[in-house]
Amino acid sequence: MTDRSRPQWVKIGRELRRLRLQAGMTQTQLGKRVMMSYGTISGLERGVRGTKPEHLAQLDQALSTDGTLTRMWEGLNTYSGLPEWFQGVAVLEQEATEIREYSPLLIPGLLQTEEYARAIIQIGQPSNTYEEIDEQVQARLERQKVHSASRPPLMTAVLDEAVLRRPIGGREIMSRQLEHLLEMVATSHVTVQVVPLDCSHHPGLDGTFSLFTTPERGRVAYTETRIAGTLVEAAQDVSDYTRVFEELRGAAFPVTTSCSLISTALGELR
Repeated sequence: MTDRSRPQWVKIGRELRRLRLQAGMTQTQLGKRVMMSYGTISGLERGVRGTKPEHLAQLDQALSTDGTLTRMWEGLNTYSGLPEWFQGVAVLEQEATEIREYSPLLIPGLLQTEEYARAIIQIGQPSNTYEEIDEQVQARLERQKVHSASRPPLMTAVLDEAVLRRPIGGREIMSRQLEHLLEMVATSHVTVQVVPLDCSHHPGLDGTFSLFTTPERGRVAYTETRIAGTLVEAAQDVSDYTRVFEELRGAAFPVTTSCSLISTALGELR
């Protein structure tokens, strides 16, 4: 019989193998600790079989991971409407204590309204069914629950002014999006700065990127294309992205001026 795998199983399996090797255990040794066979552990690590969260909790305990596998399972199963390559990033968003994002083209996903998100997804995937698009929209809204957590991550978004001027979905949808952006900035954990159009050059011209700071992994960078995303963990590369982000903040208007610019763009749409 041919082994069949699922993206979620493969991702969890790879992490399980990494954690097991880090703990210095063989598959047989780990299996004995959690009362699973060698074949079961092997199948999990190869991503050809799934498991229940209670079994992952046992593996977490045996490997002293402080719940790493369980959180990964929750993230991967919560965000089924996201591309497989982005699901790990969604988990990072939930774990992050700080999120920094530079976006030269669109409002970041964590700050989008439902209407704006739907318009973006429909434009990018015109052949998808309504059900497929709705699943992706709901997954994006699910990610935004980080803002209502008891300790939400500090989020700093640097946008190009063109993001405010492009009426995605039409004037009404864009107006509500800008209103929402101002509402988010009014919270204590979200900061938005805007790089003005008359800034002739700045270090962010090569595209969007994000920086996540988590208790377990420290700071991680993330870049994305239309069909794939890449996590960047090498210290030197993350340091470079961090430097670029700080330079972008320097090129952008201060928060108060940025909010005034958002309000001006909103008034023009109305």
